[in-house]
Amino acid sequence: MPQARLILIGLIAVLTMSAVPVLVKSTSANEYAVGIARLCIAVFAFTPLILLRGKLLRLSRKQWLQLVVIGCVFGLHWLTYFMSIKLATAAIAALTIITFSGQYLVLAYLFNGERVTALEWLAILVCFAGCVIVAPELSFGNNTALGIAIGLLSALLYAALPLLHQRASAVGTLERTWGQFFFATLIFLPFWGRANWDLSTTDVYQLAVLGLLCTVISHGLWVKASTELPAIYSSMIYYLYLPGALAGSVIFLQEEVTTEKLLGCALVLGASTALSLYRYRRSTGVL
Repeated sequence: MPQARLILIGLIAVLTMSAVPVLVKSTSANEYAVGIARLCIAVFAFTPLILLRGKLLRLSRKQWLQLVVIGCVFGLHWLTYFMSIKLATAAIAALTIITFSGQYLVLAYLFNGERVTALEWLAILVCFAGCVIVAPELSFGNNTALGIAIGLLSALLYAALPLLHQRASAVGTLERTWGQFFFATLIFLPFWGRANWDLSTTDVYQLAVLGLLCTVISHGLWVKASTELPAIYSSMIYYLYLPGALAGSVIFLQEEVTTEKLLGCALVLGASTALSLYRYRRSTGVL
């Protein structure tokens, strides 16, 4: 597929995914109901494709265990992310998720032995500084500050997923995607009793959009784009998630845009972008 078309697909995927924090914040469904609904829709959508391929029965015990681990980490990522959105704001929760690029480097340094330069450590610190700036106070007694802390944990879990997928690369992409959604239900199903299902028609529509558009379609498009595009392209496109979420929160949720919020977004987005560009140039031998 032509690169320009792949870039367009990636842009559509990320911009539709950026609607997630806005929809989660606006619906009266709590984080448990949102997660269960999205996962059920995703599993029902991907299961027929998986059964047609008929590759699940060929997986080894080790590969099944890898899928379980991937799914549980993904489930915890979603659970903490939805909690972060509900506690803080849509834009601030999206801000914390973008720190995943820096947190990925920390995990790669700890578990893969990858070298991290002083400039990269500085960029990681700037990302965290951006999150601190948007916090009204450094206390877990404040919902926004607590939401930021939980959001940073969610970003850490999200950063761990590429490492887990790399270790399970012998399993097909579609099978890993299905396993990610299917076994994530192990995290959410124990909270079924805490999910609020007394929803309005609008809430049901929002959950349907979250499941079909923001999960099945967006995820499918993003897998296509991120698999075939150079890594630097997919990284730059993904960072549009933050301005997309910020714009959506202002337009649809009437969230206030403060100087602190703009500065925090600028620091996190700027540091993450610079980090990706620096690593790309270093990998190509330019630095």
